Amino acid sequence: MKKETLTAIIFGIFLGGVVAFFIINKTKEIELNKNKVIAPKNNLNNNKNIPDNTQAQPLEITSPQDGLIVSQNSTSIAGKVEKDTLLVIQSPIKDMTFLTIKSDFKISFPLALGENVIKIVAYPKNKTFRPQEKDLKIYYIDSEL
Repeated sequence: MKKETLTAIIFGIFLGGVVAFFIINKTKEIELNKNKVIAPKNNLNNNKNIPDNTQAQPLEITSPQDGLIVSQNSTSIAGKVEKDTLLVIQSPIKDMTFLTIKSDFKISFPLALGENVIKIVAYPKNKTFRPQEKDLKIYYIDSEL
């Protein structure tokens, strides 16, 4: 190959890289300018929906204790939560849901042989509060084994 041909090829590759770099950067800039604003700018710090002096009763499990070992195939779960809260109790063998009438609740829940991981989720009636979760590990060991 001649020197002129080699120089033209190298110069063409370099010039093509510069043009490609410029096009890519301009395309990204145009895309960013086209994006629409999701939230209005002037209402971001306006906290009208947050209640002032109200706080939800936290989910509190009074019995059984976490890590308890029992010799029965069921246990009684008791605790406190805000009135009119939807409680969802889940384990690998049973799922239960109920609405609390009072702030105290007590329910009998079945256990499987071995380790039972029970998840309790409280969904408050007031939608401005987040759901609360607790996990219990209860071990059912049959006394005949």
